Amino acid sequence: MTENAEVSVALAHLLGGVLYAEDQPAVWATVTTKTAQLRDHLAPFGLRLLIDDVESYAYLRTIDELPEGMPRLFRRHRLTFGATILLILLRRHLTTAESDATASRIVVTTAEMVEWLQLYHPDGTTTERISGDILGVERLGYLRRLRGHDDTYEIRRIVKAIVTSDWIAAYGNRLLVHASGGDPATNPDEIPGPDTPNLTIRGSDDDD
Repeated sequence: MTENAEVSVALAHLLGGVLYAEDQPAVWATVTTKTAQLRDHLAPFGLRLLIDDVESYAYLRTIDELPEGMPRLFRRHRLTFGATILLILLRRHLTTAESDATASRIVVTTAEMVEWLQLYHPDGTTTERISGDILGVERLGYLRRLRGHDDTYEIRRIVKAIVTSDWIAAYGNRLLVHASGGDPATNPDEIPGPDTPNLTIRGSDDDD
C-alpha cells in the first residue's frame, strides 16, 4: 500500500469514530507515524486529531472556533439523562478497577449497569429504558460487547477522556445527586455534556 493510500485509510477510520490500536494495529501505526500529514488533511475541515499514546487510541474533535459559514462535519449527539449518568458511573468503575487490578480490560455486565442505574432513575423507570441508555452508550463507542457474551461489555478507556475528572467535579456529582432525588433545583438542560463537542444532555423529563 502506498503512503497516500495508508493516510487515506487512516482518515476513513478516524472519521468513522474512535480508533483503538488493538482493533486496527496497521491503521494505528499509520496514525502514530504520519500524524503531521493526517493533521494537515484534517485542519481545512475544522477537525483536530487527538492521540492518547498511553491508552493507545485516537479520535477527532471539531476545533473550538470554526470559520464563519463552515458547517460542522460531526453531528451533535443528544445524550439522554440516563446515558449521561451511566457514563459517569462507568468512569467511576473504570477508575476504581484500574487502581485495584492490573487487567488490561475492564468489563461490566448488563446486570451490574442495570443495578447501578436503578439507584439513579425515578420510580417506575422500566428496564427497557435503562437498556436503551446502555445501547446508546454502546453505539457511541464507549462500551464494546465482548464476543460470545451478549451481556458483558468492555469499558473503553476513552471514557476517561470524555468524562474528565474536572467535568465530574464541576457537574457530574451534581447530576448524580439530582438523579437520586437529592437536588431537585438542578436543571440538567443547563449543564454542558461531558468533555466532547459532540454530546449534549437531554433532561430527565425528555427521556421518552
